[in-house]
Amino acid sequence: MSSILTVSQLNRYISFKMKEDKNLRGILVSGEISGFTHHIKSGHFYFTLKDREGAIKAVMFSSMASRLKFMPENGMRVIVSANVQVYERDGVYQLYVNDIQPDGIGALYLAFEQLKEKLLYEGIFDEAHKKPIPEMPRKIGIITSPGAAALQDMLNILSRRYPIAEVTIFPALVQGEQAPESLCRAIEYADSAGLDLLICGRGGGSAEDLAAFNSEALARCIYACGTPIISAVGHETDTSIADLAADLRAPTPSAAAELAVPDMSVLYDRLSAAENMLNKAMEGRLSAGAHKLEMFSKRLESAAPFGRLSAIREKLSVNSERLDTAYKLSLQRASAAISERAARLDGLSPLKILSRGYSLVYKDGAVVDTAEKLSVGDRIEIRLSDGTVGATID
Repeated sequence: MSSILTVSQLNRYISFKMKEDKNLRGILVSGEISGFTHHIKSGHFYFTLKDREGAIKAVMFSSMASRLKFMPENGMRVIVSANVQVYERDGVYQLYVNDIQPDGIGALYLAFEQLKEKLLYEGIFDEAHKKPIPEMPRKIGIITSPGAAALQDMLNILSRRYPIAEVTIFPALVQGEQAPESLCRAIEYADSAGLDLLICGRGGGSAEDLAAFNSEALARCIYACGTPIISAVGHETDTSIADLAADLRAPTPSAAAELAVPDMSVLYDRLSAAENMLNKAMEGRLSAGAHKLEMFSKRLESAAPFGRLSAIREKLSVNSERLDTAYKLSLQRASAAISERAARLDGLSPLKILSRGYSLVYKDGAVVDTAEKLSVGDRIEIRLSDGTVGATID
């Protein structure tokens, strides 16, 4: 007769049997994620893996989940590496997941797209936040690996194009798990060094080699940096999260050096052209000024007091002559008029009449013009042309 088992004993027995079965360890299972839960406090992932005809519970503990490059989502088709075991308390078997890979798409690419969408939503890539790159920076910082060939390329280009710039190198890891933290420390330190511009990047490599520049922490560090940053990661076809967060993306480190500074020879040509234009402009202005000065001198000369006084004197002399002539003419006319009137007056003078044999009779000083005014015995005076005689009326 078989022994009687408790439920827990049965579950433990089945669990032991499943652990012994090598076919249930390290298996790969494909399916669609459903009911995904990220337990924030513990960091564990809980979900169901299903297809059209079945489903199985799955758990991924935080020690494994923290290594994923992306965040699983409902509806995502994946391939999981797992062991099949029994959860003894409930008597159910489930997958204990060690790794998850997207089915049909790389994990790094999926992680990149997820992080890009997240940071884009937060405004980390907004053009309005990007700082302008100075046209002629005097102090430039380069954040990269000190042994990188890309560093020498940048230094050569900077010294050739713009030798007056002061370049400071801030060493940092550009590959591996510690690289994002190393890059962030270098950016924070460089940001406090009073520089005009930073270049952060590395040469080309595989997607895994460039993974450090797809770090969320690095993107936020670049976003918070007060110094303008040019990102130069990999080759022209590579675009990283750091590129999107930076103030300017350069396709390569060499291109970053060319974008960072102007070409001195071009500046000299511009200065020479500007000097020629300035000289021509000055010559034109001087010529125009000389012409205006000559014109104003003539106006001033014509309006000068001495010239005006000479003109006034000449005018006064002419007017004086005219006045003198007019005065003499007027005097002659007046004299002639007086002579004429004197002659007429002389002709009407009583004395003139007396000279012709006439006389005037006065009685008591009044002229006697009629005989009726005289009486016998009146004393009268007779005025003749050559004197006065007295007489008595008989």
